[in-house]
Amino acid sequence: MNLVRLQLIYPEDKVKEPILCEVCKRFDLVLNIRTAKVTKDTGILTIEMDGEAEEIDKAVKFIEERGVIVQPIEGQIFTE
Repeated sequence: MNLVRLQLIYPEDKVKEPILCEVCKRFDLVLNIRTAKVTKDTGILTIEMDGEAEEIDKAVKFIEERGVIVQPIEGQIFTE
């Protein structure tokens, strides 16, 4: 399994969309929200995504396709 820490930046028009809920339903991953600051204008989340590398890649692409900026938190990729 792989554990990746990511920062997600939601633009104003995406803040109310349940994108992480969809990720949990579509991909075999465990998500953990570590920090979140959400306002009516933006959302900034730090999450941990745990699972197989291929599933993580698919999930990241899915999130980006929905207009959310995904930034890896450098030095925070772990494999078991």
